[in-house]
Amino acid sequence: MCKHCHSSHEEHNHSHEHNHSHGEQDGGILSTYSREILSGILLIAGLIVSNYYTSPFWWIFYLIAVLPVGLPILKEMLESWRGGSIMNEFTLMVAATAGAFAIGEYPEGVAVLLFYSFGEKMEDTASDDVKRRIKALLGRLPDTARLKDGNSLRTVNPADLLPGSILVVNPGERIPVDSELLGSRDVDFDTSAITGESVPRTFRPGEELSSGIIPVNQSVEVKTTRHFSDSSMTRIMKMIEEAQESKSPTENMLRRITRWYTPLVFACALLLFFIPWIVALAQGADFEWMKWLRRSLVFLVCSCPCALVVSIPLSYFASLGNASRRGLLFKGSKYVDAMRDVKTVMFDKTGTLTSGKFHVSAISGNTGEQEIISLAAALDKESSHPLAKAIVEYAATKGIQPATADEVTTISHGMAGRINGKHYLVGSRSLMNKHNIVVPESNSDASEICVALDGKYMGSIYLLDTVKPEAKEAIRQLHSLGVTSVEILSGDHEEAVKRVTLEIGADAFSASLLPQDKQRIINLKRQTGNGKVAFVGDGINDAPAIATSDVGVAMGTLGTDIAMESSDIVIAGDSLVKLPEAIRLARKVRRVVIENVSFALGVKALVMILGAFGIASLWAAVFADTGVTLITIIWTLLRLRK
Repeated sequence: MCKHCHSSHEEHNHSHEHNHSHGEQDGGILSTYSREILSGILLIAGLIVSNYYTSPFWWIFYLIAVLPVGLPILKEMLESWRGGSIMNEFTLMVAATAGAFAIGEYPEGVAVLLFYSFGEKMEDTASDDVKRRIKALLGRLPDTARLKDGNSLRTVNPADLLPGSILVVNPGERIPVDSELLGSRDVDFDTSAITGESVPRTFRPGEELSSGIIPVNQSVEVKTTRHFSDSSMTRIMKMIEEAQESKSPTENMLRRITRWYTPLVFACALLLFFIPWIVALAQGADFEWMKWLRRSLVFLVCSCPCALVVSIPLSYFASLGNASRRGLLFKGSKYVDAMRDVKTVMFDKTGTLTSGKFHVSAISGNTGEQEIISLAAALDKESSHPLAKAIVEYAATKGIQPATADEVTTISHGMAGRINGKHYLVGSRSLMNKHNIVVPESNSDASEICVALDGKYMGSIYLLDTVKPEAKEAIRQLHSLGVTSVEILSGDHEEAVKRVTLEIGADAFSASLLPQDKQRIINLKRQTGNGKVAFVGDGINDAPAIATSDVGVAMGTLGTDIAMESSDIVIAGDSLVKLPEAIRLARKVRRVVIENVSFALGVKALVMILGAFGIASLWAAVFADTGVTLITIIWTLLRLRK
């Protein structure tokens, strides 16, 4: 049916190289299938009239019926011959039709090319449908943007915007370029184009906004942070396009199989005709050439492996679109196959299993809790460190007014400044040790921020990184899917990593690791473990581990640039349950492929066996080729739509 059927001679992309006149496909069903409809009407008319009238010239009527669909296929055959490809589906279909006409099977001859042509356009339509659904998910980035120029607005092309430009975006409009939210109020955004999640997400002023998301109920001002070509949606579209070009091991194996399948069955068709002929000649008997030609034509039509070479690439193509709707971006079909066989999953901790947003869990020391928070917040409000931000937010939540500080400076491992003329330090134990300040021992697994006055310890604030609420459920699902080992690889101290391991139900952990340590552990696991190893991370320091694993997964809204570049799968958004979703989808694709291959080969084998004994007709062979192909296309789209 499709041009994949002669992949033994040249490579073709599933969704691109169709040279029939499909340009009218956007004009509706009648326009798309006009040739097939005309041939079908003429075929039906011929069948009806031939039942009432007998004429030796009915073949002319059927010849006219075959021309609308036959001429484009004949043209394709001649073009492929000029390109050096002789044994392809065009040659097979034309030969089968010519043979049918030669033995007086005119309706069957028309049906071969009619259903072949219809099936090829059906394949195109199915591929286009998947493309449309991908585009519907991503939405169209706006062709224009409203640039704030002083007190006025002017319309510009998003591709011309420079980082730092101020834009105004109305409710219902998409952010055209990655930007930072301006203003003083939190804003709800529809992020479904990026994450696949239908629930709006709230962004605070200063947070980064990915291109493609939509303010729900108010106009916003944003400051662009990237060029259009480097923005999230542009990169996602590029990844999907590149993924469609990448072939899985299953698809590559299929290409190798079709190199011998078609010639082998074609040879069987010839032998089925010539062996009885030779036997008849040797015995001096009459040779019933019409009977054996009819049987060999059944083999000839069945020799085109269309159902296989359409349904398998379409299965992966549809799965990529399905995954994209869920916020799972596979960089190629081969990673769908790899994800199916994952038996070990290793996670980074901070920002992957945890939110990266800290909260105050305890306060201890030689003075009151409110005073410690007031002093720490006075210095930390000048810092952008996550721990410092958490302390300032805690003070605001509790209604604690930060003290008035001056001469505030950022130093290694903390902050320094003066309050009421006295010198204060706020920072880690390392900072205290550096200034010879004695800090009481602590067995807490939380991050510790110490406060000191004029070289004397005052107290400590303990902060915990919040474990993502869905982390435990994600680990449970991974185990239920047969993942034998879930491990945490972290650069954090042992007590903090152990706490998260126990809380989420992971199997093992390694702490205080450098990036090269993670890489070494993954390599060792790949050599000694069973199945493939996936690593899930979100930061720059995770890039070596992501690149080393069998399947590297970048987490986060879009992760860091380097993590995205080195990963095989990008999970848009922060939901960890999308990881087991990816495994389930990969395994579903395999089931669909097996179902289609088993059905197609089973029907073809049955028809060929029955055809060899004269039981199956040419109509059955047409069904075994085009009919089975259409069934596998419809089955694939239905099974992988959700």
